[in-house]
Amino acid sequence: MEDKKRNIESLSAEIAALREELQESNAIISAIRNGDIDALVLNNDGSSELYSLQTADYTFRLLIEKFSQGALSIARDGLILFCNEHFALLAESSYEKITGKYFSDFLDQPDNFNRILNALNYGVNTHETLLKSSSGTFPAQIILTDLGPSHGIGIIVIDLTEKKKHENALINHQKILQNKVHELNIINKNLEEFIHVISHDLKEPLRKILMYSDRINGNYLQETDAKAVTTMKSSASRLNSLVDDLVSYSSHTMKEEFAKVDISEVIAEVIADYEVLINDKKAVIEIGKLPELYASKGQIRQLFSNLISNAIKYSRKDLSPVIKIEADNAAVESADSIPSVKIKISDNGIGMEKSHLTKIFTIFQRLHAKNEYSGNGIGLAICKKIMENHSGSITVESLPNQGTTFDLNFPPIL
Repeated sequence: MEDKKRNIESLSAEIAALREELQESNAIISAIRNGDIDALVLNNDGSSELYSLQTADYTFRLLIEKFSQGALSIARDGLILFCNEHFALLAESSYEKITGKYFSDFLDQPDNFNRILNALNYGVNTHETLLKSSSGTFPAQIILTDLGPSHGIGIIVIDLTEKKKHENALINHQKILQNKVHELNIINKNLEEFIHVISHDLKEPLRKILMYSDRINGNYLQETDAKAVTTMKSSASRLNSLVDDLVSYSSHTMKEEFAKVDISEVIAEVIADYEVLINDKKAVIEIGKLPELYASKGQIRQLFSNLISNAIKYSRKDLSPVIKIEADNAAVESADSIPSVKIKISDNGIGMEKSHLTKIFTIFQRLHAKNEYSGNGIGLAICKKIMENHSGSITVESLPNQGTTFDLNFPPIL
C-alpha cells in the first residue's frame, strides 16, 4: 500500500509540474502572438541559447528607415508597400501619400517600369532614370532586388543630382581646356612660322652685309672709318648669332618622339664636338656611371652641349676647368615609389652670386658684359625648355669663385 501511495504522489507531482510548464508555454506562445516578446532564452544542458523573435526585424526596419538612400518595397505589379523617410524626402511627399501608389507614378516615363521589371529577369538590376518629385524631376540610379514570390521587390534609389552637376561641370571644363589647348597650338604654330620667316628674311640681308663688309680692306680707310667697319661687322655677326639662337630656342618648344637614350654615348658625342676647345682650355671632364633615359636624343644632346660649353666658357683664368657629370644615387622617389633620374653636372668655374640664380634661365638674360663672355643669354633658357619638354626640372647651386652645380631631375622611366 505504501509503495502504491508513493507512486500516486510522484505521478501527481509530475502532472502538476507538466501542467505548470504547459501553462508557461501557453503564456509564451500567447505573448509571441501578441508581439510582447523580443527573444527567448532556453537552457539546454546547462548552457543558455538566445532566440531572437522581433529584434532582428525591428533592427532591419530601423536600418532601412535611417538609410541615407531611398528604399522601397513594391508588389509585382508596382504597388508601393513601404518606403523609408529618405525616399519621401526625394519625392517631396509623405510616407502616407506614397504608400498605396504605384512606382511607375514616380517615373518621368511611366512606361519604362515594365522594361525595368523585365530586365530583372535577365539579371539587369541597375538603371539610371529620371524620377518625379512634387517640384519637378531629378536623375536617379535605381537598384532592384527580387525578394521572392511572396515578398515582392526591393528598390534602392540613389539621387544623382550632385553627381550629374559635377559630371557636367567636368565636361564643360574639359571643353574649355580643349579649346585653350587648340588655341595654344595655333599660337605656337604661328609663332614658329613667324620666327622661321623672320629668321629667313633677316639672314639673307645679314649674309650680304657680312659678305660685302669682308671685302672692305681696312688698310685703305682712315682709322675712324676702319673702326666703324669693324663695329659694323661685329654687330652684324652678333645679330646673325642672335637669329640662330632664336631659331634654336623655338625649335625646342615642342616635344619630339621619345626613345631610350644612352646618356654616356650622347656626352661622348658632345665631347668630340668640343675637342679643340677642351684641348685649348686643358679641360678635364669626369663622367660617372649614367643611366638610360626615355627622351629625345637630339634635345638631350643639346642640353649637355649647352651645359658643358658653359662650364668651359665660364672657367677661371688661373685654373683648368674640371667638369664632373654623375648620377645622384639618392634619387627622389615618386608617388608610386618608382625612383626618378637625377644627374648632377658640377664645375670649378667662376660661379655666381645667389641673387643671380633665379635669372639665368630667362631668355636673353646675361650676367656679364659682351666683351667679357660671348653669347646671347639663350643657352640656359633652352636647357630649361628641354627639361620641361621631358616633364623634368633643372635647378642650380653656385658660389662665386667656387663653381656651379646643375641638377637635372627627370621623371621615372615607366
